[in-house]
Amino acid sequence: MIRTENKKTWRGGGVYIGRPSLLGNPFYIGAHGTRDEVIAQYRVWLWQQIKEQSPVFQELQRLAIQAQQGDLVLLCWCKESDREVPCHGDIVKAAVHWLNEKAQSM
Repeated sequence: MIRTENKKTWRGGGVYIGRPSLLGNPFYIGAHGTRDEVIAQYRVWLWQQIKEQSPVFQELQRLAIQAQQGDLVLLCWCKESDREVPCHGDIVKAAVHWLNEKAQSM
């Protein structure tokens, strides 16, 4: 199982995906749009990284392997623990799931 938790409030281990990590969102709320807009921009950016097989893609592959071995907790600052809000971690989670489904179908 993969889940995203808030770095500040989570009391367990996990993989940090916020800024300045490889998987941090380079788009900022306000400067680049609303929360939904910057998450949409991140989705496009992440797909480009996957197509280019960049270091970001390699990090996604590492997380996919980790997720196959057990639970994976993604940690960032934008996930709110008290209510459900969109987060770039949701996009990372979907990409890791996609990589694992792709690997299983081969």
